[in-house]
Formats: sequence, C-alpha cells, structure tokens
Amino acid sequence: MKASYFGCMGYAERDRFPSGWPVAPAHHDPEVSLRSYQEGMEECELAEDLGFDWISLSEHHYSGNRTTPNPAVMAAAVAERCRSARIALLGQLLPINNPVRVAEEIGMLDNLTGGRLVAAFMRGTPSEDQVYDLNPSEGRGRLIEAMDLVLKALTEPEPFSWEGRYYQYRTVSVWPWPVQRPLPPLIVATRSADTVRFAASRRLGLGISYEHPDDMAGIVDDYRRWSDEAGWQPGADDIVYRGGICLAETDEKAHALRDRVHAAGGGRGMNIGRSLAQAVQAARSERPTTAPDPPVSNPPSGGAPRTQLNFVGSPDTVAEQLRAYHERCGVGVVDLAFQQPGLNHEDVMAEIELFGREVLPRIHEF
Repeated sequence: MKASYFGCMGYAERDRFPSGWPVAPAHHDPEVSLRSYQEGMEECELAEDLGFDWISLSEHHYSGNRTTPNPAVMAAAVAERCRSARIALLGQLLPINNPVRVAEEIGMLDNLTGGRLVAAFMRGTPSEDQVYDLNPSEGRGRLIEAMDLVLKALTEPEPFSWEGRYYQYRTVSVWPWPVQRPLPPLIVATRSADTVRFAASRRLGLGISYEHPDDMAGIVDDYRRWSDEAGWQPGADDIVYRGGICLAETDEKAHALRDRVHAAGGGRGMNIGRSLAQAVQAARSERPTTAPDPPVSNPPSGGAPRTQLNFVGSPDTVAEQLRAYHERCGVGVVDLAFQQPGLNHEDVMAEIELFGREVLPRIHEF
C-alpha cells in the first residue's frame, strides 16, 4: 500500500473564519497567505523525505481550507521542490474547466515532472458549480463528455474536430503530449454508478473520498466487475482512497487532536460514528483477526453525512484502520489530509514525521 500526502495548502488562520462558504476575501491577510503556502511546501517536502509515494493537489474555490483554485499551477510549484514522489493532480474539476486546456496542462505537467504525473477527473461539489456559473443539471453530462475529449486529445496523433452536446471545437491538437505513453495514470474520482462504469470501461483508475470501507467495498466490487467485462483488471495503484487523519503517539492524544479539530469547525454537521475506544476494543478482543472500522466515519448505508476524519489514533490504531481499506476495498494508495482546522504547522509536521516513522513502513508491507 502506498501513501500520498494531500497538499491542502490551507490558510494558516482559517479557524478564525466564520463558518460557511464562500469565505469573504476580507479575511485574507497577505502575510499570512505567503506564510501558509511556504508552510504547505515544507509539509510536502517533509512527506517526500519520509518516503510518501505521492504528493497530491486538488482544485477548490472560495475557501481557506484548500487554497488551490488552480491545482496545475500548484502542482508545478510543488514538483520543483519534490523531485522523487509522484505528483498527483487529484484533480481538476472538469465540468467548470475547458477540457482542451485540461489536456494541455496534463501534458505540460507530465513533461515538467519528468513523467511523474498522476491525474484525476472530478465532478466537484455542488457549491463549486457556482464558481463559473455551471448549470448543475449539466454537470454529470459535461464530466463524461469532457473525460472522453481529454482522453482523445492526449492520444490522437492528428488534429481533430469535436462536435459534442456540450463542447464544440473546430481543431484540437494538444502540445506537448505526456511523457508517459500511452497515458499517465488517470483516475476518475467518483462514487456514482455511471462514472464508476465509465472508469472501468476506459481502463481508468477509481478514486473515492471519505467513505466507510463497507460502502466503498460495494463500489469497488462493481468497478471490478465492470472492468472484467471490459477485458482488464485494475492494479493496486488504480484504487485510491482519500481520508482525513489525526495521528498521535497514543489513542488518547489523537482523540484530543480530533476534539481540537471539531472545536475549530472541522466536524460541523458530521456524524462521528462509533467511538475510538469501541474500535480499539473490537480490534483487540472482539475481532482479533479482522481490521477495525475507522472510528470516525459514517456508518455503512445509513445516509448520514460523511465525515472528513477517517483515521484517528496511535500508529498501531491507524495502521489497522488503513489495513481495513486495503483488505476490504483493495485500496493501493491512500491520500491523507493532515491539515485540519485547529491544527497549526507544527502539529501537522509532527504528524507527518510520526506517520513516516511508524506507519508508512507497515503499510508499505500490505
């Protein structure tokens, strides 16, 4: 199992913002913003030094939690500081972007990183439909058409035209092509059946965020079945999971970190699921041969909101929580968000250091 560090590049004083979206620009302090990006870069560098396999960036708008409205720009900057880890663009929000521009950015980044790029196609959250005035009813259709357009733009050796429902181009001729041929690793970040099936039919990877492993296992089962129908089977790196983490030397200290995150707004409106103590007890006594459920996540098929803290505990506890996703869902890469509201740069650096020393060597053996 591989580990990816999610480079959120969060604004350092975001816990002072009022709750809600969008965040008013009046809260922006240039000095804090400059420091925040530098701290985010330092976190990415430390993760790479400790053996994290990927560094990931994602597109988000109007928020201090993820200050990466153009993840391609951020990925290029990180790639200059991190020279061995894969740079994972997880990812651009296709429905609100020009898909030809997305293909060009993928090609550029794969060249700039020396063939280290991983990229994902994403629909985005409902709030982000508002960023560039997307009609929400068109989002799913635009995503599927744009994915096919990007794939053709990165593989068609001659200029071509495109006449689709949502996109029309007289000429498409992308330069430069990616270094990795026929394509860099590409992932569809989704949990919806139609786009899961699309990923399987196009031999693309699958990315899922913040799901309970029981729910994720059902999605992955469908993905594998549809992949088999398409004549292939996904490898380990084709199944990627993103989750939030609070890691400390002991379960009690990790629980305290989690409480700080919730107090700062990181748990607003989110179901906490069963307690850390229950999960640890299940792992140690009730089900000694089975990895425990993540202690802070939504119950399977319950309809409750997903929480963004999925891995909470000591190195032993977190390693077992990660094992659950690997064994139940076949997750080969876990993308971890260490930056959380209420935690400062020193807290995050300490968590990365502890994960790299105590957890990463274990999960590399899964």
